[in-house]
Amino acid sequence: MRAEALPVRRVRDGVITADLGLVGEGLEPYAPVTVEVRDGVVRRVEEGRERGGRSYDALLPAPFNAHVHAADWAFRHAGLGRPLERVVAPPDGLKHRLLREVDKGELEGAIAGFLAASLRFGCPGVADFREGGPEGVRLGLRAAGRVGFPEYVPMGRPGSWEPERLEGELRRLRAVTEFVGVPDVHLPGEALEAVRDSGLRVFVHVNESWRSVRECVREHGVTELERAVELLEPDGVVHCVVLTGRDEELLRELDPLVVLCPRSNEYFELGVPEVERLRGLRLALGTDNGMCVEPDVWEEARYAWLRLGMRPVDALRAATVTPARFFGLPVLEEGERLRAVGLKGVPALDRVAGEGLNRVVAHLLQVVKLARVEVLLGEGG
Repeated sequence: MRAEALPVRRVRDGVITADLGLVGEGLEPYAPVTVEVRDGVVRRVEEGRERGGRSYDALLPAPFNAHVHAADWAFRHAGLGRPLERVVAPPDGLKHRLLREVDKGELEGAIAGFLAASLRFGCPGVADFREGGPEGVRLGLRAAGRVGFPEYVPMGRPGSWEPERLEGELRRLRAVTEFVGVPDVHLPGEALEAVRDSGLRVFVHVNESWRSVRECVREHGVTELERAVELLEPDGVVHCVVLTGRDEELLRELDPLVVLCPRSNEYFELGVPEVERLRGLRLALGTDNGMCVEPDVWEEARYAWLRLGMRPVDALRAATVTPARFFGLPVLEEGERLRAVGLKGVPALDRVAGEGLNRVVAHLLQVVKLARVEVLLGEGG
């Protein structure tokens, strides 16, 4: 796989035009739109079309896939028809047994393949839960380098949770990443507190099923989300398929990034999150397990609209500007480094132009798979 074969264009200077642009955090529609780039930074965004430069049908903020397990791409559909716990639960779930058996070169190649597929879908950024301690993070970074993946955020996992080794493991993780990805809150309390106090930003799986929540209540007297807030104070929580009233209150008090992965949840027959209970929170989307779901964040947004009941514009925002802001990435607006996606060959775009933002976004989410996609990233400065 060669980086130049992937649909990424680095832009230092020039003019980009499109029949439709969705601009800024509000995804304000400009039809048509002209974007002037100087030294990799968006210097001007105006409604109207200028001659020259690169032209697209639609210009959108680039997506960011806020939760993936890229290495699982090595084991496509190995868990088909099996309960989630038997597939992913550490240390002896199916994927963990497979991870121990595969050699490092094959694993690196699988992650590289996953990231290349992400770029082909038009997504230049992922947050990847990476098993295997600091070396697992380095393996992911090498894979990202192989395909020139622009925005790879590894969320490392300690190689050991044993109390006498954990502090050292966390210290070594801090040398290679800002983030730690906690598999669940069924770990000993002192281990979770050590993670909280490590200086790493914490993401954690919580409340993916009633079974795991009830198990946590039996073992610890609280739900998984309650235990996470009490012992981890996480920056991000992943899944939240099931929630109690107290869970909902705690989410609003803590205000973490809430990452929803509805296609993966349904693949494992867990149901889907109740979006009505999450309104007003910072929502992002992730494609989750590379074993079972392709890294197509546009399809995740379409699914969130059609299956979860999110408004199309809210689903697109959860796939683009909300995670971009959380991870310190630019959005498509003046004064920020260019980070966008250009679409060519969008069918029937003129049929929805001027018909309201939700209608326009719904159309784009339905037909983006038919378009040619190009990731546009500012270069220079």
